[in-house]
Amino acid sequence: MIEFENTIHVERPIDEVFAFLSDFENLPKWNYFVLRVVKTSAGPVGVGTTYHQVRKTDEQVFRVIEFELNRRLAIQTIPPSSPELEMRFILQAEGDSTKVTDVWKLQTGMIGLLERLAAGRVKSAVVDNLRKLKQLLETGRVTLQDGRVTSL
Repeated sequence: MIEFENTIHVERPIDEVFAFLSDFENLPKWNYFVLRVVKTSAGPVGVGTTYHQVRKTDEQVFRVIEFELNRRLAIQTIPPSSPELEMRFILQAEGDSTKVTDVWKLQTGMIGLLERLAAGRVKSAVVDNLRKLKQLLETGRVTLQDGRVTSL
């Protein structure tokens, strides 16, 4: 299992950052590997809300497993989606800005050395995506690693 966390500081109020992150249909705006996310359950976003996402190499279904307004938000892939992922955002207000900690637990199915090699690449890609999130939220526009330009 690959486990890591990253932290960024976003020069936006916590309620704006949480609102953007908790709308998972925004993922393709800051994560170049995700092409489309569609909410598949009815009602407002909260624990149990489900989504279908199309990535560059596959598709996954995930559900919200933690939702604490302006504080915590977590998702987990639903079997048979692969790889198994649990991703958690922990937010803290710092004046008019927000500290965002992104915690990952990823079960790749790889063994030993292969998984350790993959871990560095995955963490690096996640850091790059978080930088794009920061830029998008602070400036309203970002160019993703694959050349797509997105805006708020």
